[in-house]
Amino acid sequence: MATAKKKLASAKTKKTAPKAVKATKPLKATKANKTATSSKKKASPKPMTKAKAPKATAKKVAKTVAKKTTKTRLPQAPTLSQISGKSEGPALPVRLQAVVDKSEIAELLYNIGRGLDRIDETLLRAAFHSDATLDMGPGVFQGTGSDYVHWVIGVLNQTRESHHMISNVNATLERNAALVESYCQAHFRMDKPTGREDVFIGSRFLDRMERRPAGTAGVWKIVHRKQIIDWVRTEAVSDLFYHQNPDALWSYRTKTDPSYQMGQFPGSQSGNKLPAFLGRRYESKSIKF
Repeated sequence: MATAKKKLASAKTKKTAPKAVKATKPLKATKANKTATSSKKKASPKPMTKAKAPKATAKKVAKTVAKKTTKTRLPQAPTLSQISGKSEGPALPVRLQAVVDKSEIAELLYNIGRGLDRIDETLLRAAFHSDATLDMGPGVFQGTGSDYVHWVIGVLNQTRESHHMISNVNATLERNAALVESYCQAHFRMDKPTGREDVFIGSRFLDRMERRPAGTAGVWKIVHRKQIIDWVRTEAVSDLFYHQNPDALWSYRTKTDPSYQMGQFPGSQSGNKLPAFLGRRYESKSIKF
């Protein structure tokens, strides 16, 4: 009986046991799958290697910086130095700036003296601002700076010679303005019906000057001028020296005067020959008094 029961139990288990599933063959890879897998392989990053960066030279860096700055640079308004032609430069100490200002004022006065003696209209007009006025007395001249230049050239053309010496320049500075007193001794050679005369005049110029535009880049010029006469002397002419020494270097009242030719003096240009007079010998008797 026991054996029969065992046989029945084994038969039941055989009927109820699931059938083993047969292993399926792997599917064949399609073209789409092949391309996907190949792209994945290609996309897989390779191990990073340090690339050698090209050495940037200083010139290349400067060029790239210049290009960037030129693209972003905005137009700027002109400075005072660009308008007036003078460079502002670093600010000077007050006392040193006063020395510079007084030197420029004195040079302006000296240029007026030269402009008068050489009858140089350009030099004379450069000394006055456009709104300048002058007062030499109602019987002499009162008017604008432009009219003064026209008037004084006419007066000088009526004289044979003139010689102005400017000295004792005393300037009181008030920021961009100055009150200036200067002394002047002038000589004029005049032609009179009775003969030639030498006229000597001692006078003083009282000037109010302004530096325009304001600041160290400005230019000092006269705004108002008065001439005060201190003394006058007239003498008869004696031309003995002139007649005895006609070959002396006499002045000219034009730009043919040697003072306008100093840039051509020996030594001013490379390769200039020595002047011929260095080979001559002179005696004191060559000048006749």
